[in-house]
Amino acid sequence: MQQNIVFQSEFISVTFRQDGFYIESYRKGITLEQFNRLISDHPEIKITSIMAIRNALVNAPRAPEKFGEAKERIIIDVSEDELKAYLTLSVDDEELTGPGRANLFKEVMRKLNEKGISFGIKNNVLLGNMENNNRMLVAEGIKPVDGVDSEIRMYEMGDAKPEVKEDGNVDHYELNLINRVNEGDWLGERTDPREGSPGRTVKGSTVLPAKGNLLPLFYDKNTVKEVYADGKTTLYARIKGAVHYDGERIGVSNHLEITSNVDFKTGNIEFDGFLTVKGSIEDSFSVEASKDIEILGDFGLGCVKGIESKEGSIFIKGGIAGKNKAVVRSRKNIYTKFVSDTTIICEGSVHIGFYCLNSTIKAKEVILDSPRSQIIGGSIEAEIKVAASIIGSSGEMRTIVIVTGFNRKTLKSNVDKLTEIIESVKAELVKAKQEVAVYTNTSGLSKDQVMVFERIKGNYFDIRDKLKRLEEERKTMISYLKTAGEGEISALKKIHPNTMLEIKGKIKEINKPLLGTKFYVQDGEMKEM
Repeated sequence: MQQNIVFQSEFISVTFRQDGFYIESYRKGITLEQFNRLISDHPEIKITSIMAIRNALVNAPRAPEKFGEAKERIIIDVSEDELKAYLTLSVDDEELTGPGRANLFKEVMRKLNEKGISFGIKNNVLLGNMENNNRMLVAEGIKPVDGVDSEIRMYEMGDAKPEVKEDGNVDHYELNLINRVNEGDWLGERTDPREGSPGRTVKGSTVLPAKGNLLPLFYDKNTVKEVYADGKTTLYARIKGAVHYDGERIGVSNHLEITSNVDFKTGNIEFDGFLTVKGSIEDSFSVEASKDIEILGDFGLGCVKGIESKEGSIFIKGGIAGKNKAVVRSRKNIYTKFVSDTTIICEGSVHIGFYCLNSTIKAKEVILDSPRSQIIGGSIEAEIKVAASIIGSSGEMRTIVIVTGFNRKTLKSNVDKLTEIIESVKAELVKAKQEVAVYTNTSGLSKDQVMVFERIKGNYFDIRDKLKRLEEERKTMISYLKTAGEGEISALKKIHPNTMLEIKGKIKEINKPLLGTKFYVQDGEMKEM
């Protein structure tokens, strides 16, 4: 069998045969470390069996045994995306320097050519210091620059968060509840997507960039119009009204604005939409609206017949002196500067700026916002929490505060279940949005395709609206979990005698002044913090 001697000594010999490299040992005397140093001078050898080498050195003498294969002199491998090519050499060291270097350069170029690599070849690498068994980047293409999606900027709704201002002379209670716009007002805009630039592989092929997506604008076409100019689509209000969102879809709702008082000139108001009264409401008159109601008169209300929001919230800037006749009802929240001799029924939270006097309130929460706020007399009933600076009065007017309470374990379980549902709805929304995007970026739709597109958009809106409702519900539940125990009554400064506190059926009569305290129920007992 024909073989070539690679290395030979009194201890071992290494030979090359047609199928690979063999080691034969004559006697012990070479360590594995010494053998590795010998092999390092032969980069053309690829070791395939460490065991064969160990047997030859440890169990000498030993008959010839295959331990390696011949490495390819020049290996060119290309990345999967063909944007990079790498060179690995296994040649004699003499070829890396001196006269042999020119021939090696030509051989590498032939290999590159065989692999079809023609672009981005790094001559500085080929002409620089090259090493054996070192994977070197020898050619690099140009990555494509993907297009940029269109950018969307939309009208931002003001937060319905009361602001209490106490300047020593006049106490102010401000809130932005209704977001009013006029016909032609800006509601949003979308820039066109930007084109990308193509790339090029090391084999010279063009790599097309991903296109920027034309993201859809969602709006109510009856109340909002779009105008396109200079690469930008702008949304404008078609009508005067109140901005609202159904999910991501912006629209302008009916908004009735009474510039003076509600009185004999206007009559009682019943309106399907948002309502703003810039003045007041005269005694014995009523106001009813399906959406939010704002009453902005500085002097507040007297013994009105009634104020009701079927689906929204109510803001009464000047407060209510109801003379034991006024009744205010709201599906969501109620915000007012003060309450006196009034009945309030609210499915959300009642926020009062400064004081609540001799009134009857039923709500989820009753929160008095000012650091010197006070509940004096009357009966307050909340499910979750009642909070004020002072409860009761120095004159010891009978004051009743009741918190019916909740089950914390059940509420937390409901939050967890709701979170799972929300994640599921989010996954639905992603799929629906992808379907919408496909049609949005497709031109020349047929009549049937337009009908399908409208159905897909409708489905998207329904899912988005559902998600918004669920997220709002979860947010509210989480806020309830911040309550102490399973129902809380807190007084930042003081609770006066002749005040009765009740939480989850546990009653506490206050017979002496208590400073800065909080009561809550936990494990079936009323506790004080």
